[in-house]
Amino acid sequence: MSRLQGKDAQNIVKDKRGFTDREINWFWYHNQHFRHNPYVQYSSMLEKRQIVHAYFDLEKDGEYFLKSSLINKDKFLVNESYFSWIDKHDDRLLIFIINTIIKMNLTTPPIVKTINNYEYFLNLIDNLNINKDLKISQLIEARSTWSSHKSKSKDTEWIKYNDSKQIEWAWEYIKKGGYQPFFPTPPISEYQKYLYTLSTIDLIGHINNTEAKELFLIKMKKTWSQKKYRDEGKIKKPYHIPLTKVRHEELKKMSELFEKSIPDVLDFIIDKTYNECMRDNEDKLKEY
Repeated sequence: MSRLQGKDAQNIVKDKRGFTDREINWFWYHNQHFRHNPYVQYSSMLEKRQIVHAYFDLEKDGEYFLKSSLINKDKFLVNESYFSWIDKHDDRLLIFIINTIIKMNLTTPPIVKTINNYEYFLNLIDNLNINKDLKISQLIEARSTWSSHKSKSKDTEWIKYNDSKQIEWAWEYIKKGGYQPFFPTPPISEYQKYLYTLSTIDLIGHINNTEAKELFLIKMKKTWSQKKYRDEGKIKKPYHIPLTKVRHEELKKMSELFEKSIPDVLDFIIDKTYNECMRDNEDKLKEY
């Protein structure tokens, strides 16, 4: 086997026919070798290579299978240069992209035995039954969607990645919140739980709507504050605001529309107005 030169060369190995691991995986699924070799694990690249090459080396039809597979590979496999904007180690971004691609294609998430979200992404995009031009188009759209729906730092900075107690609470809150997206791999560290939590918040805005995400964040932040007060032996007293009958009716209608309590709606309105009035375009507090 030979190694490629250049960026990421240490991770890309070519065999006697010049195939990378990614290409071998694509041949494996395209030619449905997994159906006849169910004992071979996803990560068993040596076994996969042997089976794929044996298929292409068949005395009868082997050359035809090879040529046909190469033609189809060129039709379906996207050049990795289109993934250059994707950080292979950014679980927050990867979970967002994976869920976005699944949503675009209305497909069931494939079962892939891996602990690496980037490997899962490659398997997903490579084995979608659509041509590479459409895949490229979807990747461009996913990138634009990510730019639009990635939560601003000011909205999530209260979640501290180095606060283990808060991260455990946030992760449990996300799991019970009814918005949990598809996670290809379970988080195995507190920092991964932090990234998975942020990715879920990002996806609420994309899969549902911006208002749903804002209300979810307000409720989540309020619940955390209440928990801290309880843990400290403090109970927050209710604050009664006198309002006109008209305002009460308007709040009631908004509460029904958003399926939130009136206090949550008030929190949302106050928080939104405060940020619009008190923060500039760079999310910094204005000086009056």
